[in-house]
Amino acid sequence: MIEISYQDQPWPVRDDVVTAQRRAWDRLAQAGTWLTGAERIAIATETRNAPACKLCQARKAALSPHAVEGSHDHTGQLSGLEVEQIHRIRTDPGRLSRSWYQGLCTGGMVEERYVETVGVIATIVAIDTFTKGLGIAPWPLPAPVPGAPSRHRPVAAKRALAWVATLPPEDAVGTPDEDLYAGRSTVGHIYQAMSLVPAEVRGFFDLVTNQYLPPAAMRDFDNEYRAINHAQIELIAGRVSALNQCVY
Repeated sequence: MIEISYQDQPWPVRDDVVTAQRRAWDRLAQAGTWLTGAERIAIATETRNAPACKLCQARKAALSPHAVEGSHDHTGQLSGLEVEQIHRIRTDPGRLSRSWYQGLCTGGMVEERYVETVGVIATIVAIDTFTKGLGIAPWPLPAPVPGAPSRHRPVAAKRALAWVATLPPEDAVGTPDEDLYAGRSTVGHIYQAMSLVPAEVRGFFDLVTNQYLPPAAMRDFDNEYRAINHAQIELIAGRVSALNQCVY
């Protein structure tokens, strides 16, 4: 069993960060809402494989990703449709388009599985980037845990905000997913993006709360909660967003 620990590193890592990453690693191996534990680990593996894919590198360098044809270098664990989704999201997210997404759906992609896959990708990238920043190797992936997905879809989810269906905060009231937005005075689109699969929102933002800031602290400019202040945090976040073509 893999246990994330930074005790032997020359840089101190806060206990809450370590604990949150351990929770994420445990969750990664479990059956999710629409994916089995084995599928989730296969997606995590392919996420790590994508940056070395020659097709993705050629597409990234091209004026348009559609100008380059070919086959992805992949691990052979997932369908071609899933590999295309994972590789494009991992290597060239700034140029994803509605027509690309609709093409996946036409090919048989199920939107709930699409959203959960996004959650797995985001979790892996967040923790792998953390270890890369420390100059250490990424953590070995956990072994998948047997179990069946719950297949829970929010009853009030609808397609209005994004390409995929989402759960509007006002429509969540009185439903089993009402707690998804509890304690939040404002609910940004970034928080609603994966709300078709509430477990992925809860899991990923557990990481966000600890690796970034808790919701209440984000706009509490009278107090500082980290070793660097709000302005320094946002300067780094803005630069990273620009480099990754994240224009939310």
